[in-house]
Amino acid sequence: MIAGLRGAILRSDEESLVLDVHGVAYQVRCTPQTRQKLQSQAQGGQVEVVTRMIVREDEVALYGFASAEEEKLFGWLLTVTGVGPKVALALLGRFPAQELALAIASGDTGRLSQAAGVGKKLAGRIALELRDRLQPQAAAGEDSLGQQGDEAMLALLALGLPERSAQTMLEGTEGTVEERVRLALQKIGGRQK
Repeated sequence: MIAGLRGAILRSDEESLVLDVHGVAYQVRCTPQTRQKLQSQAQGGQVEVVTRMIVREDEVALYGFASAEEEKLFGWLLTVTGVGPKVALALLGRFPAQELALAIASGDTGRLSQAAGVGKKLAGRIALELRDRLQPQAAAGEDSLGQQGDEAMLALLALGLPERSAQTMLEGTEGTVEERVRLALQKIGGRQK
């Protein structure tokens, strides 16, 4: 399995990048946002791409992401019945990873159905199946944070934060689920400066 690539961008289009990695050209399918982010981050012509390889009877494809969090969300989306790589990429292309995780955790099917190829029924299935999958991970934070904290905790866990860090970031936050997640993410951003 190819988990990542480092190389020079040879060419790109709306759906993919072609990377030269030591003389071998790899086509990596990605969202336009990921492509733009990687092109702007190119240092000395080199970019690093987190990848997921999908093997099917008729093709082998690499999907690329600017971060491990995006790749993780992509993988979770693929576990939902009816969601293939194209729909998963459409969701990641429509929303930043944090917003997508929050929409899933809060069951915001109206927001999820804004992505190409995602109707209300599929949006509901995504929210239901992924929320259930994340629920055991958030169980420890349930007692102290309550239902609203639960949804905020799920959103942070979906972004790949360790449970303890998510709990710490949510302490003292008030408001709606979206406001609490935004405040927690601002705390994280403040620590990285």
